[in-house]
Amino acid sequence: MPIPTGYRRITGAVAGVAAAAVVAGSAWMRAEVPAPRIVTVEMTAKRFGFLPEQVEVVEGDSVTINVRSADGTHGIEIAKLKVKQVIPRGGAAVALSFTAPAPGRYAITCSEYCGRGHDDMKSVLVVAPGGRERAATRAAERTVRRRSERGAGNDWRRLL
Repeated sequence: MPIPTGYRRITGAVAGVAAAAVVAGSAWMRAEVPAPRIVTVEMTAKRFGFLPEQVEVVEGDSVTINVRSADGTHGIEIAKLKVKQVIPRGGAAVALSFTAPAPGRYAITCSEYCGRGHDDMKSVLVVAPGGRERAATRAAERTVRRRSERGAGNDWRRLL
């Protein structure tokens, strides 16, 4: 029994709409994930600390930390990332390059003994969520703001 022409047209139209939805959906998903940024941070190591004390990046960023010593020889280490460099005396810059890892806080420490306050010489790398996770976090923050503007107050437990 032959298939009616009207049925073929409807089936073809449904298949065309489905294909267009798949293409549009995949393009929308790609648009949601931002391209990795290139982040350069200028840092100074001095007895007994790093300036800035906190470095903020987004997951997936290409990060370069240029470190100079303001006094003696120091070192810089991010143990969880297995990154370590010696910072020479005299102000010459040392570049520490890596890709920002999963979201979290990563300790930055001095890896070369530099005196009594050596153990206090610390900084922190704060990695924020990137891509879809970051978009979801922003959407949740907008929802919280909207609800608080409508009178839900600032008690976040009421929003769960």
